[in-house]
Amino acid sequence: MQNPFGIETKNFGKKITRGKNLGFDEAFLDLRQTEPEVLEDERESVNYRILGVVVGICLILLGVKVFALQGIDGSYYRALAEGNKLRTQAVLAPRGLLIDRYGKIIAASQPSFELDVITAFLPAKAAELAKKLDEIALILGQDAGSLAEQISKMIPDSYQEQVLAQNIVKDQALILIAKAGEFPGFVVENNAIRDYKEPLAFTHLTGYTGKITQAELEAHEFDNYALNDNIGKTGLEYQYEAYLRGINGKRQIEIDATGKFKGQLAEVPPVAGSNAELSIDFDLQTAVYQALSQVMKPLNAKRAAAVATNPQTGEVLALVSFPAFDSNMFARGISQAEFSELLNDQNNPMLNRVVAGNYPPGSTIKPMMAIAALTEGVVTPETKILDDGVIRIGSYTFYGYEHSGLGIMDIYSAIARSSDIYFYTVGGGNPNSEVTGLGPERIAQYLRKFHVGEPLGIDLPGEKSGLVPDPAWKQTVKKEPWYLGDTYHESIGQGDVLSTPLQVNSWTATIANGGKIMQPYLLKQASGQDGRVLAEGQPKTLAENIFDPKFVKVVQEGMRQTITAGSARTLAGLPVAISGKTGTAQFDARDLTRTHSWFTSYAPAEQPQIALTIIVEAAGEGHSVALPAAKKVYEWWIANRYNK
Repeated sequence: MQNPFGIETKNFGKKITRGKNLGFDEAFLDLRQTEPEVLEDERESVNYRILGVVVGICLILLGVKVFALQGIDGSYYRALAEGNKLRTQAVLAPRGLLIDRYGKIIAASQPSFELDVITAFLPAKAAELAKKLDEIALILGQDAGSLAEQISKMIPDSYQEQVLAQNIVKDQALILIAKAGEFPGFVVENNAIRDYKEPLAFTHLTGYTGKITQAELEAHEFDNYALNDNIGKTGLEYQYEAYLRGINGKRQIEIDATGKFKGQLAEVPPVAGSNAELSIDFDLQTAVYQALSQVMKPLNAKRAAAVATNPQTGEVLALVSFPAFDSNMFARGISQAEFSELLNDQNNPMLNRVVAGNYPPGSTIKPMMAIAALTEGVVTPETKILDDGVIRIGSYTFYGYEHSGLGIMDIYSAIARSSDIYFYTVGGGNPNSEVTGLGPERIAQYLRKFHVGEPLGIDLPGEKSGLVPDPAWKQTVKKEPWYLGDTYHESIGQGDVLSTPLQVNSWTATIANGGKIMQPYLLKQASGQDGRVLAEGQPKTLAENIFDPKFVKVVQEGMRQTITAGSARTLAGLPVAISGKTGTAQFDARDLTRTHSWFTSYAPAEQPQIALTIIVEAAGEGHSVALPAAKKVYEWWIANRYNK
């Protein structure tokens, strides 16, 4: 429809809305009535087109971005997402104390700086890592190649700390801490390490700790050890690891994607390990060590062992092995050069000779042989045997240590003066005597009754069993028959019979207490930081009532006469009565003059409180070396412990 001017209403309406009022009332009113509808149509048409274009562009851009994020850069952003999160680190617990029977500290803990590595945050590029290691090596004064080799052996991509350098000095630690931002993946920690108070005297007793190895981690998979944790390696540290180690704490930290520390959120403090109170007497231990040192030095002797126990209870009072080494080397992080030196030392300083040294016991075996002969009726206390220095069997000749002979011997004098001929006779017989002898099977039977040939069960790792030979053993192992000479040799502690110093001490203590075989032990109790007792050592009888007390009494008297009239008369002047037995053990078939020096003893002779056994390897006769060392120990013990 057209208006009077021939213009369509819609177009005219546009002019009106944009122009002036022309005065045409009717037309204007008509246009006013239709304007809202016309304008609304136009607005909707324009807005939707623009909106559609904008939305379309946005969707396209969003799609492109999503594709880029997920498809092209997906792995990168996933790594960032993984990196920006909380991490939990172990806070190592200090170990419990090792304390002697009087409360004196044997081993404690002290703070120490170490440099650890979080392999997940190390530079990805080998060249960059090498550059950082060069800078770190310069600060530490170490070889960068060695550090790189250590890192190559670590668990890769781990968020747990793994130790790279131990016992770094404070100045080095402060430099590394100040430059922490320059060394991604490297962290300085202040962790407690062991502090052994008298390591040379105690090292074979306490053992030592060191950083946990991968094999140890796998063996303790469920025990919550950290990768940079310390663990007991030998000795009491190993034996009572479960009590001494404590409970590690936890630290929750926030880190960014590059591994930089952003803040600590929470921490559960560690719980220190339990304290272990030992039966050991710190001062007696050092006195034994010093006595051996003083006796061995002029002789240039290098190897020895000594052990002292309470014969009534089995408590170990002292345990010393020569040569020793500084166990603090392992606690602080032993170098490869130091470790190689220990391993290559021909004197084997890492061997605990008290529990793991197997030796021919020599004449220290004779008190046991005497009990066996008395019990089996081979001899009586009154039986007399002539020691003329030699026994001849056909074309074979067996000499005593005194070739001219010691004369008429009874069992008391045979023990006191250590007559080989007497004990050859009670062991294997003598054509010049009516004594028929025990024979090898009965000798072996009695040695085993004294628990020779099996571990005694001391609470230390590595205890050896010794060896009790018999005809069946020789045939099986050596493919040889048993000869009378084998019986003679075994009867005086030579030949194939072997024992540890701990076993010699055990049969000495058994005779001292009247016939009870006590298990040697070191732990009196382990108690937590709250004072709660977690473990307790108690006297344990391994065997009793197996020897007639009257025969044990005979042997006790023979060992007392060793001091008053026999081979250990140098102890006769001490104010406390000592009983004992010397021993000289050949160990080199090519040179019979090479002998170990033994002395085993107890005091007082009545109601004994201490049993002391000493061996000095390749040092001569028992009365000339081991006995003087024992005298020094008894002088100290009488002055400082007897009746106190």
